Parts: sequence; C-alpha cells; structure tokens
Amino acid sequence: MFSKSTLKYGLIGGLIVSLVLAISTPFNIDTEASLGLSQTIGYASMIVALSFIYFGVRDLKNKEFHGDIGFKKALRSGVAMAVIISLMYTITWMIISGIYPEAVDGIADMYIDEINAKDITDSQKQEEIAEVNKMMENYENPIFKFGITLMEILPIGLLVALATAIILRTKGQSD
Repeated sequence: MFSKSTLKYGLIGGLIVSLVLAISTPFNIDTEASLGLSQTIGYASMIVALSFIYFGVRDLKNKEFHGDIGFKKALRSGVAMAVIISLMYTITWMIISGIYPEAVDGIADMYIDEINAKDITDSQKQEEIAEVNKMMENYENPIFKFGITLMEILPIGLLVALATAIILRTKGQSD
C-alpha cells in the first residue's frame, strides 16, 4: 500500500510533531505561555515535521525509482505522508487533551485574554467571547475536535506535498 520511504518519512514526521506536542503542552500549562508562543511552537514543529514529505519523496525518487519520478507518483506519496503526519498529530492531541483538559481551557482563556486586550467596545468583546465559548462548547464533541485538529495541519501538509511534487518531478516522466 505505502512504499517503504513513504511510511518511514511519514512516521518520522508524525513522531516529531507528536513529541513536540506531547512535551510542549504540559510546559505551556505550567508556565502559562502566551497564545502566540504556543502557536509559534506548534506551527514550527508542523513545518519541521512536514518537511519530511520532501525528504521522503526525494528518497522514493532516488532509491525506489532510480532518479525518475513523475508528478502523480510524487504527489501521491507526499499526500500519503501528509495524511500519516496529520493523523499522528491529531490522535496525539486527542490523547493529550484528554489527559490535560486544562490545556483546552487554557487555550480558551488565552483567546479571551487577547479579546479583552483589544481596543474594542465592551459589546464587541462580549460578542467575540461568546464566539469563543460556542467554539469551546462544540470542541467538547470528539468528532468536532478531531476534525478541527486535523484541519490545523492537513492543509499545510497538502500544500507541502504539492510543492514537493512540483520540485522533485522528473520532467518528461509519465506516471
């Protein structure tokens, strides 16, 4: 189903993003890190993990296809790695948010703090806070939480897969 390279690099990327998430979540809770810092760490780990899509497709091209890979094969492999990485990230968050429910509350509190710091009217603040509270209410549904979490990383992974396929394809190679 998956080539050796696709599985290997997908799992490496998934392991990286999952480990950073597992390590940074308790740290962010203990230090009450800002939303900006939490997001920076999270998205930086996603970019590092998703960069393994490039290395995986390059490995596939060089080792399994002897230097020739068409766009479709490169894209299929990249998408598969993006899905593996994204699922590992999402499953890790589902587990961590179950172990540390205060992490989810902390995220809501960070959004509310940012809203309160804005130079807007009290009624606008109340409206935005109500939106955060509604989102958190929806977030209690595991299917909603899974979908939202998956959509944090998968679109970026698909873009990386597309860029990788464009960069590494062998011109003139048909799939």
